[in-house]
Amino acid sequence: MIPLLTVASFGVMLSTVTRNSAASVVGTIGFVILLFIIGQIPGLEGLHPYLLNEQFENWHGLLRTPTDWAPIAHSAWVCALYAVPSLLAGYLVFLRRDVAGG
Repeated sequence: MIPLLTVASFGVMLSTVTRNSAASVVGTIGFVILLFIIGQIPGLEGLHPYLLNEQFENWHGLLRTPTDWAPIAHSAWVCALYAVPSLLAGYLVFLRRDVAGG
């Protein structure tokens, strides 16, 4: 669920920045597709552990006996590297916006 919330945080940032819900949906889908394309480029195998789409599979460690916590911890901090800047940027843009209508 954490990688999915990370994708949603990118969508929230796009929605706040563009003030357009359709742009945030299309931009979020484009972001995910871009990550999949980057994952398929030969020579960039070193980036795979840090791509967001690879983090979904790291959570299979919860289903193993004994639980494998190393990939889960890796996934958590990689997701934080994507989510925190997105949420921070969205928050800073939202602070400068007049939402009260005054």
